[in-house]
Amino acid sequence: MQTSIKMRISEELKDEATQILHDCGLTVSSAVRLFLEQVVSHQGIPFEVKRPSAKMKIALQEATAIEAKASPRFNSAEDMFKGLNSDDGKEK
Repeated sequence: MQTSIKMRISEELKDEATQILHDCGLTVSSAVRLFLEQVVSHQGIPFEVKRPSAKMKIALQEATAIEAKASPRFNSAEDMFKGLNSDDGKEK
C-alpha cells in the first residue's frame, strides 16, 4: 500500500530544488523517497545536522507559521468528508 506526504515549502525552494534534481535525473518525489530510504538504512538522518543558520531559523519560523494557519487535519477520508460537509469544519 502506498501513501502520500504533503509538505509546505517556499515556491523558490521548490523551483530551485526541482531544477537541481532534474539535472541529476531525479524528480522531487524520487529524491524524497531516496532520502527516506536512507533514513531507514542509517536508522537516522543520513548526514550531519548542525545548528541552524540565521536563514534556516527564518525558514523554520515561516514553516511553523504556515502550519499554524493550516486547515484541520483528519484521521481518515471519512472524517475529512464529514468535516468538509459541516458548517464549521468540525464533525457534527
